[in-house]
Amino acid sequence: MNKCSDFCRKLSDYLDRELSDNECMLIEEHLRECPPCAIIYQGLEKTVTLCGSGISDEIPEQVKIRLLRFLRNRCCND
Repeated sequence: MNKCSDFCRKLSDYLDRELSDNECMLIEEHLRECPPCAIIYQGLEKTVTLCGSGISDEIPEQVKIRLLRFLRNRCCND
């Protein structure tokens, strides 16, 4: 694993603890040496944690209306 793209392809498996000890060591080394990949990893890790914490998937009606209005305006005006 010598390129960031190689590293990124393995992140999910790393978080799921599905890699060998050697692969984990290489990823951890890469994280220490590559700040952009470390940021990507931290974001993915946070996302996995939030998804696993049982956050409700229901959106309040007013938020849904505002989001749809925003998306329609964005799509139609660009």
